[in-house]
Formats: sequence, C-alpha cells, structure tokens
Amino acid sequence: MRRSNTRPWAAGWLAAAVAARHVAGLRHLRRSLEWLAQPVSEAEMTDTPVHMIVPVLREQQHVAAALEWFTALLERMPGSTLTVVTTAREEHERQHLAALLAEQGDQPVTGRRFPQLTAAELDTVVAAQAAAPGHALTRAHAATVLGRFPLTRDVVARELEGDRYRGAAVRHVHYPGDGRKAAQVNHAVTHLDADSQSYVAVYDVDSRPTPEVMAATLAFIGHRRAADGALPAVLQQPARHTTRATSPHAWERMICRGAADLQTLWTLRREIPYVRRYGQMIGRAGRLPWWDAVRAGVSQPVGHGLFVRGDVFADLGGLPDFTVLDDVPFGYRLTMERIPVESVPVTLVADAPEDVRELLAQSRRWFQCNLDYPKVARAARAAGSGSMAAHVAALAVCFYRGAAWLSASPATAACLLVAVDRRHRPPVRTAAIAALAWGVAVPVVVLTRADRQPLTAGGITRRSAGVLAAYLLRSIGPWQAVARTVAGRPAGPFAPKANSRTVVDPRNGKDPR
Repeated sequence: MRRSNTRPWAAGWLAAAVAARHVAGLRHLRRSLEWLAQPVSEAEMTDTPVHMIVPVLREQQHVAAALEWFTALLERMPGSTLTVVTTAREEHERQHLAALLAEQGDQPVTGRRFPQLTAAELDTVVAAQAAAPGHALTRAHAATVLGRFPLTRDVVARELEGDRYRGAAVRHVHYPGDGRKAAQVNHAVTHLDADSQSYVAVYDVDSRPTPEVMAATLAFIGHRRAADGALPAVLQQPARHTTRATSPHAWERMICRGAADLQTLWTLRREIPYVRRYGQMIGRAGRLPWWDAVRAGVSQPVGHGLFVRGDVFADLGGLPDFTVLDDVPFGYRLTMERIPVESVPVTLVADAPEDVRELLAQSRRWFQCNLDYPKVARAARAAGSGSMAAHVAALAVCFYRGAAWLSASPATAACLLVAVDRRHRPPVRTAAIAALAWGVAVPVVVLTRADRQPLTAGGITRRSAGVLAAYLLRSIGPWQAVARTVAGRPAGPFAPKANSRTVVDPRNGKDPR
C-alpha cells in the first residue's frame, strides 16, 4: 500500500504535541491523587462559621432534599448558617415561557423544545393544549396553566414552616431583581454577618457535601490558620463527577459516563494543579514578573464548594453579575488582586448530564466564561485592578486554555484517523496511538484504581470508549458558543439551568427513583 507523503510532518507533530500534553496531564493526575490521599487531622478542626448560600431558580422539586441535607450539616457546625435565596427572575421567566407557549400555536409542545418545563409541567401543558380551542394556548391560558404549579419561593417558604426547621439557623431570602446566580448570592450576603472570621460558601441545590468533607475542610482551615496566623482568603472544594445512568439508550449512557469521567480527569489533571500552582506563585518576587504571572496562570474557581472569607467577598464587591456565569470570571478578579486561592484535599460528588443534548448545552454555557474574559478584563481595569502587564499575561493564559478546549475534539479525531490510516509511516502512527493511550486508556486505568474498582479488560475498554467519545464531543459546545457570539446572538431570557437534575434522598444519599 502506498504511504501518504502529503505533509507527513504535520501529522507527526500534531500527534507528538497531543501526546506531550497528555503525558503532562498524566503526571498531574498522579500528583493530584497523591495530594488528595494525604490525611487531614480532625484535631485541627476549627469552629469557624460558614454561611452556606444555595441560590435556587425553577428547582421546586429539589428544595426539600436540599434543606434536609444542609440542615443536618448545620447540626455538626455550630455558628454556621444556611441561606436559601430565591429570585423574582423565576416569575419573569414564567411570563416569557407563557408567551413562547402561545407562539407555539397548535404545534406539539415537547420537552426538547421547552427544557425549562419539569415532567409534571410538561404533561399538564400538553393536556391543556389538547383541550384548548384549535389545540392552541393563548398567553393568558398558558400563564394560568403554569400558575397551577408553585414558584420555588413558595415551596421554600412552605418547607421552612415545618417543625423540622424551627430554631435552625436557616433563612429564606428573596432577591427582587432579574439578575442571575451571582446577583442572588450577592443579595443573600447583605443579610449575613460575614467578616474576616467567617466564610461565605456557595453551593448548588444539588450539591451534597458530606459531613466528612465539611469536617476535613474545617480541619484544613484550622491547619492553615495555625500556620499563617489568619484564615485562608479563598478555598475551593474540588468535585468528582458522576452519572446515575438514567438515559434509556445504552450509547447515551456510555457517552455521559465518559463525559463525567473526562470532567473528573479535568479536575485532577487541570483544575487542582491550576489552583495549587497559582497559590504557590502568587506573591512571588521573581526577576521576570510577567513570566511569573504567566506561570501562575489565572485562578479558576468553580461555583459550588467555593469558600470566600467574608471580608474578601466584601472588598471585591461580591461575585461579578454582568457575565453569564460568575465563578470563573470571579477568579480573574482574584488573580488581578493577587489573592491566594487554595484547594482543599477533599472531593465533592457532582451530578453530570444524563443526556447528550444537556451535555452539549452545559459545555456551551461553560465556555461562555472564556468569551467573557475580555469584558471581565475591561471591568477590572476600570476598577483599577491589576497592571497592564498582568492583564496581558492573564488574557494570554485564558486564550491558551480556551484554544485547548476548542481543539480537544479536532486533535483527538485527527490522532484517531492517523492511528488507523496505514498510509502514515509507523513512527507517526505510533505517536498517534501513544497520544490516545496516554490521554484515554492510561488515565482510565489510574482512575479505576483510585476508585478501588476491579481492573477488567471489558470494564477498562468500555470506560475508555466512553471517554474517547466524550473527547470527540468535547469541543462542539464551545464552538457553538463561539458561533453564537460571532452571530451576535444574546444569551437568551432563561438563566442557564436544567430540570433534569437528579433528586437525592437525604436519608441515604441515593436517588429515590
């Protein structure tokens, strides 16, 4: 068979570059797992107050379980509080949803077209549409149908009237504006007594920090305070991602499981090393400050399991509320202010998407942070935060990370094609196979061992196939976000939210379904 002579060096260099990146990632993976395995002495556990904030929007079915879970945590954390913050945005979105249902006319109302509807809401709307004249809902009729379901603020208020929460340090705050999650959190903090001796901790309604995770976090805080003489400014509880295999399609369950594994690998290969390197480099006085800034990178916190000391939160003016998401842009401001961020050697468990449509939508939302960095940089410069050199270095890092995300799928697909194409020379094909092995199969083996699961050929093959499929899909959502931005399409009237989240039984931590 004739070998390909068309730019053979291009395929070779591409495979070598991907392999090198995955080798570095594998090294970071092992170091992160070793770091997470270090013992944390609960003898250093502090009684520092933690004001946990859970912003909710269109999450009526998750409120009861969340309240039960977090209230149980408070029993082990004297002086800490829980604030559930609802928002008037939910009413505005419901009005807009009624208008969209009216515009639907006699066309079928489906969950794919209206992902904002819960299963019960969808069934009720479909039945109302079938019984309506001409099988079409008017805006008033649609609003009446949706109004049969309580708003999240009504559910929270009703739950807190129960005896279970009498005397508990739990409050309900309602945000009257139209802002997103960051605005809700900022509004909630105005009702707290957060200072330099306490933390504001942000969680999602489906976050489930265990008592062991919280105890380890408080012990870590106590250890850092004993070593430094002050509470750490910002802490991040990293997360491992999982699915509950609820899709009826085997191929979709495999892809979503692979995507959850890939996101966990990103946490271990990128997020934790980013945070640790940033913490080590901040405050360092090197001969080349701009190079130190590039090496430090940009702080990249995540919006659940994020602890911010009360005075730091106030000094920064809270979370940025002018971007689609708030956590990663908040990290840019931390970087410009050279505020250290530390990762706690524990992991939360976070639910991952259960269907491919939501998987792509999630990555599209997340990548919007990368597109918002110029806006965040302009706001920081206007506030006098950071030098021009610091902004240039930070934006260069942000551009590199965004480019790596955009190229993940094309690079993986190219390596796969080179590996199976016999027209390429053996060294080139070997490099491509090595890149795939170090990026997919070897990390899966390491992750399986860390999970204390049996190492079987079938299990590793299936799990590796899922991760490979997730890699091939990884860049689609980001490219969609780029296309929407180029086309000038706004983020839309609905906050980034999905009603497909899993409900967890607070009694045993399991999915009751």
